Amino acid sequence: MRQRPLLAATVLLALSAAAHAEHFEYRISLSGTYSDGDTDGCTPPFDQPSCPRPGTLTGLLRFDTPSGGDGNYAINGAFGDITNFYVSLGGLPGDILWGGVDLYSGVPSGVVQSLDQTEYFNFNWGDRSAVYSYDYGYHNPNGSFSGLLSAVPEPAPLALMLAGLLGVAGFARRQASRSSAD
Repeated sequence: MRQRPLLAATVLLALSAAAHAEHFEYRISLSGTYSDGDTDGCTPPFDQPSCPRPGTLTGLLRFDTPSGGDGNYAINGAFGDITNFYVSLGGLPGDILWGGVDLYSGVPSGVVQSLDQTEYFNFNWGDRSAVYSYDYGYHNPNGSFSGLLSAVPEPAPLALMLAGLLGVAGFARRQASRSSAD
């Protein structure tokens, strides 16, 4: 009977580790140059909307893989292996996306693009890098940004881990009080 709380805590910790292997979520911080586009092009004094200017982008990337195992997973519209894929940059959240995610030893990398090939997003958790570019054609908006990914803590696994640790602490405390009572 004494081992039941410890077993429950171990199961909760194992479940939190398993949940983490299938869900990925990252913050995106990018910098680069962009142009709003203009039919006049970029001519002196170089302050027209089509002239390149520096800018920053922030966003969120999240997705679920069908298993925690290594492999190549497709992001092909509604028919891919990846579920809940979302990247909040440009028009990508509302577009049909094509591409894939490679997952090796829990480290994902991937390339996605919009169906009309006007937007591209590449990421690699191995070196924490991300690149986003868009080009809507001649004299239309375009931009190229690169930067870093950072992990977003997952609330459900953190809650499970906390519950498990509290269970282990409670078990240890009961054991200590039983030992002192003897």
